[in-house]
Amino acid sequence: MNEKEETFKGFGNQPPPLILIVDDLPENLAVLGNILRNEGYQIAVANNGQQAVKIAASRKPDLVLLDVAMPEMDGLIASRLMKENPESENIPVIFLTARTDSSDVLKGFEAGAVDYIAKPFKSAELLARVATHIELKQSRDLIFRQKTELTQLLATKDKLFSIISHDLRSPFAGLLTMINIMVEEFDSYEKEELRVSMKLIRDTSDHMHTLIQNLLNWAKLQNSTLEYKPLKIHLKEEVRKSTDVLAMNSVKKGIQFSSSISDSVYIAADPDMLRIIFHNLLGNAIKFSHSGGTIQISCTTDQDLITLGITDMGVGMTQSQTENLFKPGNYISTSGTANEPGSGLGLILCKEMIEKMGGKIGVESEYGTGSTFWFSLPAG
Repeated sequence: MNEKEETFKGFGNQPPPLILIVDDLPENLAVLGNILRNEGYQIAVANNGQQAVKIAASRKPDLVLLDVAMPEMDGLIASRLMKENPESENIPVIFLTARTDSSDVLKGFEAGAVDYIAKPFKSAELLARVATHIELKQSRDLIFRQKTELTQLLATKDKLFSIISHDLRSPFAGLLTMINIMVEEFDSYEKEELRVSMKLIRDTSDHMHTLIQNLLNWAKLQNSTLEYKPLKIHLKEEVRKSTDVLAMNSVKKGIQFSSSISDSVYIAADPDMLRIIFHNLLGNAIKFSHSGGTIQISCTTDQDLITLGITDMGVGMTQSQTENLFKPGNYISTSGTANEPGSGLGLILCKEMIEKMGGKIGVESEYGTGSTFWFSLPAG
């Protein structure tokens, strides 16, 4: 094994930890830097307290070795400033100091230090304490990530149960009730009454089918089991397929689609995900449009990005609604202009799929006038 491979032993597949060394004496920086580099650590240096505070916030090192006695801003002040900044508050600080009486050590801990090393130090002691505190930080970071992931999983479970208990249970109960009435009273139904009832059953079933599909796809995204397989897709043709599928909904409200997408535009996307995105965004445009309206579908190209816009002339949204529309945990359920139901899950699904494909999504809206939902994806 060569020297470089030996140097990085112990870090596994992770990049070497970054240590910020802070000292106003260049010779001290050089000595500390050589010791730590020989163990495979990455090094950043600062020769004063102000510089150390800025570097800690911007580069977020795994550990700070901070000299106490420095002109202008000593290590105690620098450490306090690091702990007051959310960007650097969790970075462990070890003081390097010649002052080892109990009152000086206590001041260091009060300033946010996790340990101190007395000058002149021994290399073995320095490396042992550095390794210990980096391992502790990595353990804390792992616990924090696991806690965050667990919180997200619990939120996913709660949302899943909420949708199943509310958005699925209510229409399903209504569907069963209507079918039971039709079975019991079938002989007394007029043809027109039967047609109206069957239409309502069809619409309710269609809504439940869409909701279940969104739920299944969303659950796959949360569990990272929905694969992303990008292909070169002819955008105009893909939009046409989606509007054809939604034609029954648009015709019922007398809504037309107007597309200005060029025949030459291709997009790099997963075809299944793209169809889900179109179904949700175009479906929402129909849902929130007034009868007799037009939905404009536009397309712009900027370098290697294709941006598609879907504009309706419907109810629109307030600024507060648009600001919270895509935030994690916010599922805004709003009925359409013909009382079409919704769970708010479709937009969250669109956002996560678009980001998985390397794109962005946004909305521009004016209450009472209409909305434009746009998303960008790589050109094909």
